[in-house]
Amino acid sequence: MNTMLVECRLPSSPSRMEEVADMAKTLDYEVVETIVQNRESVDGAYCVGTGKITEIEHLVEEKSIKAIIFTRSLSSGQVFRIQKRLGGQVKVIDRNLLILEVFEKRAATSEAKQQIELAKLRYTFSWGRESVRARGIVGEQMGRGGPGNYPYEAYEAMARKRISKIEDQLRRSRGKKETLRENRRETGFPIVALTGYTQSGKTTFFNRVASESKSTGLGPFTTLSTCARKVTYYSKDKIRTEFIIIDSIGFIEDLHPTLLKAFYTTLSEIANSDLILLFVDANDDLPTITRRVTMAEKIIKEKSPNIPIIICVNKIDLTTHEHLKQVTESLRNVYEFHVREISSTTGDKLDMLLEAVHEAIVGPEIEHATGKISRCVSPSSL
Repeated sequence: MNTMLVECRLPSSPSRMEEVADMAKTLDYEVVETIVQNRESVDGAYCVGTGKITEIEHLVEEKSIKAIIFTRSLSSGQVFRIQKRLGGQVKVIDRNLLILEVFEKRAATSEAKQQIELAKLRYTFSWGRESVRARGIVGEQMGRGGPGNYPYEAYEAMARKRISKIEDQLRRSRGKKETLRENRRETGFPIVALTGYTQSGKTTFFNRVASESKSTGLGPFTTLSTCARKVTYYSKDKIRTEFIIIDSIGFIEDLHPTLLKAFYTTLSEIANSDLILLFVDANDDLPTITRRVTMAEKIIKEKSPNIPIIICVNKIDLTTHEHLKQVTESLRNVYEFHVREISSTTGDKLDMLLEAVHEAIVGPEIEHATGKISRCVSPSSL
């Protein structure tokens, strides 16, 4: 499908063009044109200015564009007006809906699929009458004949009913998850949660440490559902430490709150952990790394303010010594966290990180967010 990417770039906002292009490629959109307009503010009618929309109209016809993806969030009115200008045969979505499409492609469990559908329904619900008229925004999943055949009132009632049903299903699923978490606690194993920006190498680390073979390198959001495994580590003093390691979905900057709330399970795993490993990509530039760590820290602190964090500067095999030194020194100066350099791919310095994990979880006691106390399991008790 011939696709155009459009970005309204403001002086205070980072570009999302490369990120959106990467996600579009993951979904097999064929990007044949990119449009960037530098503005002081977002145009209320079309996101970009009217002159740029006219240019986009010509390019759509000239290059047989079938889909347009905006790198910024669009309101229902903006989507409707853009589609009206371009014709009903052109698909118009924003970054948030593109993320949800990636989620849909990656989802492997029924719970993940339900969370994604719930996020999509909530995100498009307030679009009301215009989202019904602009056929294709929500997709062909709202009943026989698609959403275009429903009046606004019927669409809204049906959406509410479906949201309620999914919420009920997720509550039951979360109850089972909570039972599993309690069972983990009863074993006495500390819980180490992996988090960080998407594509920072969490799953590669998980595979190496837990001797697993989860899919990696498939583009953004390869991991959508949490996965837990027990790990045994022998410290440099030959002390055996056992803990549960949990891999989960990566964060993404400026994720719409509706999308973030849909992934309750991932945040719960973080909130119920004893230690968090926050992964960053050492190959990114320093402003990007700092911005992403700040974003992740804010989310983590909202859910789990008292859980210790170790920043894992990953992919050190892909960057220069000078850049790596600048990144680690800056992180240590800005954040009150331990910082460790590693390569999940080559295994370089992994022993130093695992030693830091060992030291963090084998203290006199580990106090959980629930108020329960757990100790590392001793060899004699296994």
